[in-house]
Amino acid sequence: MNEKILNIIIKRKDLFTPLIFTNKQFDILLKYQNKEELSNAEKKALYTSIKKKMNALNSLLREQNDKEFFITNPNEMLQERLEEAKELINKYSKDYDKVFIAGSFLFSKYFNDIDTFIIQRRGYKETWKLNNHIIFLTEKRLAQPIFQSASLISVSNFKIPRKIIKKRPKLNEIMTTYHEATIECLNKEDKQEAIRNLIFNYYLFCKNKLLSPVELKKQTGIITLDQIDNFIKELCRELFSKSYLYVDIHNYIKTLQESIKNIKPNHHLVRFKKTYEELIYGKSHAGIN
Repeated sequence: MNEKILNIIIKRKDLFTPLIFTNKQFDILLKYQNKEELSNAEKKALYTSIKKKMNALNSLLREQNDKEFFITNPNEMLQERLEEAKELINKYSKDYDKVFIAGSFLFSKYFNDIDTFIIQRRGYKETWKLNNHIIFLTEKRLAQPIFQSASLISVSNFKIPRKIIKKRPKLNEIMTTYHEATIECLNKEDKQEAIRNLIFNYYLFCKNKLLSPVELKKQTGIITLDQIDNFIKELCRELFSKSYLYVDIHNYIKTLQESIKNIKPNHHLVRFKKTYEELIYGKSHAGIN
């Protein structure tokens, strides 16, 4: 629902009731604005008769604004995709106030789906309509690095706020990502989610740099196993104290030693052990314990 129109209606009740909205409908809009719980009957009224009236008023506002678009990094986009993105935004802005299109659809010849982000008052949900991947999220969640990264190459009908809220990942999460990234690289897998995740976090926390989707794709395509090893070591040193790393990783190395004896092939486990020893003992002492 268009927040601008809703605010105008609430502030100027005498202009809209009872000519456009009944007093009961106005009360429902007021409760909706105040985020009060609606009864089933009120919800039905909101999403049927009231919604139709709001859409009609919204169309007037869109005409007045002459369909203004905000385009971030247009040089990275395919021109024909830019026009398609505008058409999609026009389609969804009939029902939603803030919409933006992002993802590989804008900059890559080949893509899996079209990422359409819709800002709503609360909640998070993902859904698909044919090849359109629709993500409903709040402005607060939009501040997460993954969504801020997506918006670095985007088309929107509103100015996307540049605010990032970082959340430090847990050590076991980083280690799991490292293990999966190593396997993806060794097996030359097509889908490299773990590698992208590791690279993204490395630049975010170690370099204080938010990679755009194009930059992330480029880094993923050229990374080596040695770089993966170095990224995990630098990331751990940046996020955790030496004492904390020593206790947790020292114990894990013992587990790896047993696994190396019992599991074949074990070249990936040997690599993990070497990397973790270098992390807590340094290169000159790695392999001594």
